[in-house]
This record gives sequence, structure tokens and C-alpha cells, in this order.
Amino acid sequence: MTVLNWRLLKNEMCWQFLDVWFRDTLYALAKQSKLLGAYKVARHAFEKLQGLKIPSRYQDSMELSCLTVRSKPYRDSEDLIPMCYRCSTNNPLLNNQGNSCINCRQPFIYSASSYEVLPLVEFYLEEDISDEEAVSLIDLEVPRVERNSSWQEMSSGESQCLRLDDGTEDPEDDPFTAKLSFEGGRAFVPVVVNRAVLRSMSRRDVLIKRWPKPLSWQYYRSLLPDVSITMCPSCFQMFHSEDYELLVLQHNCCPYCRRPIDEPS
Repeated sequence: MTVLNWRLLKNEMCWQFLDVWFRDTLYALAKQSKLLGAYKVARHAFEKLQGLKIPSRYQDSMELSCLTVRSKPYRDSEDLIPMCYRCSTNNPLLNNQGNSCINCRQPFIYSASSYEVLPLVEFYLEEDISDEEAVSLIDLEVPRVERNSSWQEMSSGESQCLRLDDGTEDPEDDPFTAKLSFEGGRAFVPVVVNRAVLRSMSRRDVLIKRWPKPLSWQYYRSLLPDVSITMCPSCFQMFHSEDYELLVLQHNCCPYCRRPIDEPS
């Protein structure tokens, strides 16, 4: 066998392997999507499978599943639809933008265990702000002004009314929330913060990936402070705290990088 024939045979074997891998992946995607209620994704996967060569032993079951899924509504379950926490847009599971929002192009941050979208938004520092200065500004923990709940009387002409002030802060008063606004367009506009915005942040709401040099640190702000998020100090992967604690108790290590968790002293 000549070298040319061997290369042609090798290329043909590679393409056959890729075809089998692509077919099996589509079939697994179609079955799981149907099981979870993502009927739109399942129908799309079955339509792609019809253009491929299917082994005869799978032909009957695939055709039956294809007919069954066509009887289901042409939509995915609302529980599976990922939401962008920057612009509150519901994104389809079949997303041409990849792992980013179809509206604001903000990349999604996924949990490394459940792969759910975490309520985090990555932000960047202005060019003249160093990582050390940014951390010191965030650590200042400037207290926010809290107003006591009270009734306020308002009068306008001949009418009078009472308004209950519940003491909660208006989201528009948060400088970081104002930075989340964007103008429509195809280009992604990252959230860039200055010193005033950093000073207004609470350390409890900020997660920092402290990469070794020459890599730059990455900063994330939680938009739902009530949702507890834990980040592994070794691999910097992020999880829902409840999931992380449960997996650590089961395996005594990080569920992603397998770094052993030191026993409490």
C-alpha cells in the first residue's frame, strides 16, 4: 500500500468516525430533549437525523420517535429556557449566538455542576484602574442609606393619598444597574465600571477570578444577592452554593477540578 493510498484510507476512516459521532450525538440530543420537554429542539434534531444514514436496528425506533414528537407542541418547556440577567430576555435553546444573549450579546455564566445560567454579569475595569485598587475600592463596603418604612401623606389639589415607603432602595439608584443599559446593535458592549461604581458595590455581591500573571483578573457581579454562589479557589469554576456543598460532602473535593478540600481544623 502506497503512502497516498494510506492517507486516503485514513481520511476516509476519520470521516466515517465523524459521521458516526455526529449521528449518535444528534440521536442522544433528540431523545433527551423529548424526555425533558424541549420538543422544538427534539424535532430539529430528528429532522437532521433524517438526512443521515441510520443503522437498520435503529430505524424503526427513530421513525416512531420522530412521529411522536410531531404530536407535541412546537415549543420548548419554559423551565428550560435560559434567561439573560442583564436584559431579562428569554433565549431559545437553539441559539445562533452560542452561549450569549440574542438581545444584548452578554455571555452566559454557567454553573459547573448543573449547567444552569447563574445570575452573574461580568464587568471590566477602566484602563487606569489596577486590580489591587479595584479590590480595595470594593472592600470599602460603603453603607447604603436605608429608609425606614413609613406612611407618607401626599396632597395634590383637592385629593389626598397615603403612600407606604417600604424602605427598599430603588434599583435605579444603583450605579452598576445603570451600566447594564445598552443600545440595540449587533456588537457586544461590555460593562465597564469606574471608581465610583466599584465603591458602591458590596463585597458579598462580587466574585473575582484571580488568575496568575500575565492573565487579567475577571470580575463578576451577582444581580440576585439572595442566590448564593460559590467559586472554587483553585479552578475558579462557579456553582450554586447548595450544589457545591452537597458534592463536596459526597466526594471531599471540588466537583470540577477534583482539588481536595481541607478538613476544618
